Amino acid sequence: MVAAVGLTLGATKPAFAEFEIQESQVEKGEVEVDYRGAVHWGFPKGEGEEAGGEGVVGALEEEAAGEFLRQSHDFEPQFGMTERWLFSFTLSADEPLDQDFNLSAVEIENQYELIEREGNGFGLAVAGAYGFATRGGEADEIEFGPIAELAIGSLLITSNTYLTALTGSNADADGLGFAYGWRAEYKVAPRWGAGVEMFGEIEDISNSGPFESQTHSIGPTLFYNPTGDDNDVGGEADAKAGEDEIAGAPEMEFSFNVGVQFGLTDVASDTALKFQGSLGF
Repeated sequence: MVAAVGLTLGATKPAFAEFEIQESQVEKGEVEVDYRGAVHWGFPKGEGEEAGGEGVVGALEEEAAGEFLRQSHDFEPQFGMTERWLFSFTLSADEPLDQDFNLSAVEIENQYELIEREGNGFGLAVAGAYGFATRGGEADEIEFGPIAELAIGSLLITSNTYLTALTGSNADADGLGFAYGWRAEYKVAPRWGAGVEMFGEIEDISNSGPFESQTHSIGPTLFYNPTGDDNDVGGEADAKAGEDEIAGAPEMEFSFNVGVQFGLTDVASDTALKFQGSLGF
């Protein structure tokens, strides 16, 4: 499912996104709880100079010695309010170079499903979110954009693209930004999938600068869905297809994925190990 990464809200500089890919489907009455976590190696170029301070120097020395590790976490409950409308909120916590680990943002998001995907085919939804920054000196952020899915046999392609805008007294950019998450997942065995994911962010698309000044990363991901249908890719299509069956007690569903992201630019962390777990009922 979207916090990511995803994309983490409430930062006035490139964020350590939680690598979130939101699915387009909505199911009335479903409750899902997502956890997304990541650990990051390699400070983005220039972040040490911006942060400054004795503690930062120590952290850089620890990193050079292979001892430093940064972490970030998202906790996101989601609620299917109607057959089309999904509501969620996200608590994000991370550890910037110049600050301690702490809550960084609270995000409220609404999603509306425009085209329902049932098995193979195309699905489309739109989502809008407001992120409240919880650290002093950081800006709130608004994001809006489409969530698209295309399923062809064992292949599922999912795209999240958002326009973003900083707001509040701490906003340091007047133009719109752009953030994206993209995933291609292929079912390789019953309940197992493998794929590739890519994430990126441009703080101001009217003044995007060179590619190296933007945040982009890519890497492989392994998916496991022990409670899903053997023939399902993506986790939710079968629930939609069975709506005409007699309703019973909701079944608990669990899935997770783990992957590695490699930074493609100087302002992205060099490497990040990511994990996502989802529990639905």
